[in-house]
Amino acid sequence: YRVPNLLTYMRCLAIPVFVGLFYLPAKYANAHLYTGSTFAIASATDWLDGYLARRWDIASPFGAFLDPVADKLMVSTSLILLAGRYGTIVAIPTLIILAREIAVSALREWMASRGERNVVKVGIQGKIKTALTMVALTILLFVPSAVQTTALLYKIGIPLLYLSALVTITSGSVYFMAAAPALM
Repeated sequence: YRVPNLLTYMRCLAIPVFVGLFYLPAKYANAHLYTGSTFAIASATDWLDGYLARRWDIASPFGAFLDPVADKLMVSTSLILLAGRYGTIVAIPTLIILAREIAVSALREWMASRGERNVVKVGIQGKIKTALTMVALTILLFVPSAVQTTALLYKIGIPLLYLSALVTITSGSVYFMAAAPALM
């Protein structure tokens, strides 16, 4: 029972690490490599902990609670850091992604209070949204802060982030449509 939960704890502990790396002074030329690598490894543990819990049939209620919290903390922290670095171009998808996360979390909580949590359980679109967002953020975190908007990784990461925001909207709408009878 411990390995999947330990991986989730590690993901939580990685957050202050990549924040610290993100803000390393410019004299540390490879800080972006450390930041991107830390986020990429932490993102990979998201898949790994779920895989191990299912494979070993050791899913726990606490793990089911902590895993999405760790993901949301990691993703929201990265989005805020990158919005601070790049401004409006990242702030717009950040707003969309964070608003959806808050709305869907509130919807799940409300549906659970009604005994209907399974109506809004995580589906394939939510998993695609998470993976796409983590890939986009990883790419953007690998962009050297001195180069910024001229970097190839930036030119790949920004469209991926906007695609992630689009998938975020569509996946969120799936949950709200599923809950519509209870909402009406």
